[in-house]
Amino acid sequence: MGSEDRGCCDKCAKTFIMAVNILIILIGGAILAAGVYWQLSDTGFYKEIFNHDIFNIPIISIVIGSLLLLVGVCGFIGACCEVLFLLKMYMGFLIIIMLVQIVLAVGCVAMKTTVEEYAANRTLELIGYYGTSADEEGIIELTIDAIQEDFDCCGVYGPSDWADENSNYSNKSVPNSCCMTAYRSNSTCGNEPYTSNKEINTSGCKTSLTNWVSENLLYVGIVAAVVVVLQIMILIMVSKFRTTLEDEDYLNF
Repeated sequence: MGSEDRGCCDKCAKTFIMAVNILIILIGGAILAAGVYWQLSDTGFYKEIFNHDIFNIPIISIVIGSLLLLVGVCGFIGACCEVLFLLKMYMGFLIIIMLVQIVLAVGCVAMKTTVEEYAANRTLELIGYYGTSADEEGIIELTIDAIQEDFDCCGVYGPSDWADENSNYSNKSVPNSCCMTAYRSNSTCGNEPYTSNKEINTSGCKTSLTNWVSENLLYVGIVAAVVVVLQIMILIMVSKFRTTLEDEDYLNF
């Protein structure tokens, strides 16, 4: 029995596996490229905030992207060249990835408070260095400004954090990045005390980030569900195709 004698299901399984793994290779390459960009960029993914041994997002992205590339290449070559060893390895990778996803999901829920506290405390610490000699290259300033502008917020818990943490703002002024988008071009927008300034964002960045996550949680859940269904479909297809190859080897033998 040869490949020309296979039924429609076997041919579709091979095509499906190859197509999915091309997609995995592209996604892995994109994540790897993003991780490298974030790592090399001064403010990439606000890494001054998340520069932690466990929560270093750029490094995690590089590792995940590299693994996805490896898995995708393994699955594509295994299906295209019909290499049983690579298909078995690919199935093993998929099972391991599914187990890791479960561990990560549980870990994210269990460590949610720890991550929030770490990010909040780290940001308060950086606010104290904002605009001082400790920030020689201006990376802290760029990072804080990027967060406040991207999420329309000011300070960790509110504008008062600037007066509490940084002596340069003891007069209750705030950086221009605290200003609402419409007033941000005005270089003196943040000079007025925050207690009477109507042109600045009064929401703390912790609240803004929490709200942003809550608003996008549904989309994250949908993507996660699609990924799980797709993984199960891939496992079924690979198992079917592997069985076909093993039967052909047995008959040819």
